[in-house]
Amino acid sequence: MIVLASDHAGFELKEYLKLYFTKHKIEYIDAGALNYDPEDDYPDIIKPATKHVLKDVNNRGIFICGSGVGVNMVANRTKGIRAVLASDTQTAEMARLHNNANVLCLGARMICKRRATNIINTFLSTDFLGGKHQRRIDKF
Repeated sequence: MIVLASDHAGFELKEYLKLYFTKHKIEYIDAGALNYDPEDDYPDIIKPATKHVLKDVNNRGIFICGSGVGVNMVANRTKGIRAVLASDTQTAEMARLHNNANVLCLGARMICKRRATNIINTFLSTDFLGGKHQRRIDKF
């Protein structure tokens, strides 16, 4: 299950991704913001969204704000979340391969929709390598 979450700055991209996921039959939940509110605060949305990700080891989060930095910082404060801020497919791939990242953070003001979907597709289709990489994660 994909857990989508964004603040006001990421709201338009999140809504686009909902249509994209529906079209491609990718299961998701919208963890907020449910309405555009220019005064919302990303921690109020992202903190509860991390709980949805942690409900199942197969869940993945996609969290969006203007730069991606804020949602990434908030997400990584939750034990069990390994969030990556990616603006290219290589970063998303390495985060999955070596770090078993379970949350992808995107900056809606930094990348276009096409790049976002390419990054997401890479993130969702890349499996964790395990082995020495698991040993390193265990040291977190």
